[in-house]
Amino acid sequence: MAKGTKRRRRSRKSANPLLRSWIFWSGLALLVAFLALLGAVLYTLGFERGFREGLEYKRSARIQPAPPAPSSSRQPDVKKEIPQPKAPPEPAPEPPAPKEPAAQPVAKKPEPPKIPPKKPIPRRGETPRLAIIIDDVAHGHQVRALRSLGIPLNLSFFPPSPDHPDTPRLARSLSHYMVHLPMEAVGFRREEPHTLRTDFSEAQMERVVARIRRLFPKARYVNNHTGSKFTADEAAVRRLVRVLDRYGFGLVDSRTTAETKIPAVMARLGRRYLHRKVFLDNEADIAYIQGQLKKAVQKAKQEGYAIAIGHPRPATIEALRRSKGILKEVRLVYIEDL
Repeated sequence: MAKGTKRRRRSRKSANPLLRSWIFWSGLALLVAFLALLGAVLYTLGFERGFREGLEYKRSARIQPAPPAPSSSRQPDVKKEIPQPKAPPEPAPEPPAPKEPAAQPVAKKPEPPKIPPKKPIPRRGETPRLAIIIDDVAHGHQVRALRSLGIPLNLSFFPPSPDHPDTPRLARSLSHYMVHLPMEAVGFRREEPHTLRTDFSEAQMERVVARIRRLFPKARYVNNHTGSKFTADEAAVRRLVRVLDRYGFGLVDSRTTAETKIPAVMARLGRRYLHRKVFLDNEADIAYIQGQLKKAVQKAKQEGYAIAIGHPRPATIEALRRSKGILKEVRLVYIEDL
């Protein structure tokens, strides 16, 4: 019995390592098989997805319509969007021009400087001339008061506006008159309608001047109302003089600024520069105005003629009425008679 028991124990001991070895290798084989199976499954899933995407891409490429083939009645779109210009035919070669002898340089003759006309000096026995301009004429009572003086005066009428609409009608009652043309000033607030500005083009100036010519057909001269900014701008003055020439107007400079460029423009054109010498009524005082009239007479005696400017104010009209003794030393004239 004891011997049998020992044999069974030995057989169990010898069988245990084999069993353990078999279990280990079996488990390992199962693990490898499981991993292989898992990898195969994952690979299969990925391959099928990629294969399906490839099939969808090919199908979508097959489904896209092919561009329409060009036909004789329709040109391809690309050619319509970017037309190819035909190359112009090459001109026939011209025969070579005969060689001309080299021209000798000709020295340009220097142009003589334009000198403004000399001021007329009164001859012995000739009476000096004085032109008195009355600016700002706008109303009938002013015209009547000035005509009652019985002396030649140059009434300068405002262009019509809502404040004085009747100036063309009033001017028609006179044989000689002027137009008091509004021009841009420095810091002047009570600006007249249709005032000429320095930034006006020549066409804009022409519209204003054409209207004045239509309303005042007998006027031969204009003088500036205000205009301290406009007359100081040489380019603007040149444009205006060209327009005035086209419509038969002469220009008298009221000299509202010492920076006026009208004399320079007239000198370049070789024209006589007509301008105001004396302001009569900067003060509304009869004695002061008579003193200014004496200065104007003296200027006329020195230079042959002079231009004085006043306004249709009661003091100015009365001073003129009382100054016939002062004015007898000159001949009162209209501007066109200078």
